[in-house]
Amino acid sequence: MSPSKPATGIKRALPTASPSTDANANSKTDVTASKRQKRDGHVAGKDHALTPTPAAAAAAAAENDFGSSLMTNLTYAVDFLKAKGTPKTLQAILDHLTLQHAPEEQQKKFAQAMQQFARIQWNMPPKAKPTDWQVGTYEFRPMLPGVNSKVTLLEYLQSKKDAGATEVKQIKDGWPDCDEAILELEKEHKILTVRTKKEQTPRYIWIDNPDLHHHIDDEFRAMWFKEPLPSADDMPRKLKALGQKATSGDPKKNANAGQKAPPKRKKAARVQKKFENEHMRTIFEQYKRK
Repeated sequence: MSPSKPATGIKRALPTASPSTDANANSKTDVTASKRQKRDGHVAGKDHALTPTPAAAAAAAAENDFGSSLMTNLTYAVDFLKAKGTPKTLQAILDHLTLQHAPEEQQKKFAQAMQQFARIQWNMPPKAKPTDWQVGTYEFRPMLPGVNSKVTLLEYLQSKKDAGATEVKQIKDGWPDCDEAILELEKEHKILTVRTKKEQTPRYIWIDNPDLHHHIDDEFRAMWFKEPLPSADDMPRKLKALGQKATSGDPKKNANAGQKAPPKRKKAARVQKKFENEHMRTIFEQYKRK
């Protein structure tokens, strides 16, 4: 038997672990556990930081709700100022809209929105600063500012630089009961009015000059409208018989003269192209015969 090999049937005992090895294993386990705890705690801290608190979520929801209702409150403010017709303070508008108990920051945003709104005029005191949002009064700004009487309406029409019509709807925006005044100005021949066919309500107006209006006797009107006029086809011939020439001429001749015969299109000459595949000419000719 070789002395280097153990005898058959004899088992060797396993080497026992030394105390230093156990201590190292335990320390490694503790380090790993502490790292895992720190990592888990860090991730949990991140999740907790990303998740808003109930108070913050409620504040954000209230802010979004105020932003969505801002335009609605502006519309109600315009209607309130239009109905009153006189300047109102910010507190009066807030009381009407039940915003007097809203946070100060929301009231400030609403006041600044009214100051920049096109349909509201902010009357700022002379010594006030733009940052003083609680001062001044607010009033309705119509489409045609200052047009609220017959005198101001005529002044506006005379100041226009074009001959375009003025919509009565724009006048009623700042002067709702202007129908009677428009009727009086029309009878005085100071304005021209176009009315709707069905309701006969004024729709457009223009400036007029009463000096150009002349009264025509009713008997002459009746005689004028009783006189028959020739038709459009007979008018050129009637004028030609009287030795006059119609500016439009005979409608039948004008209709025929206006129609020109379409030009004939010349047939383009066919150009024989050069046959390039000479080595296949016989095949093509056989194919054509078939």
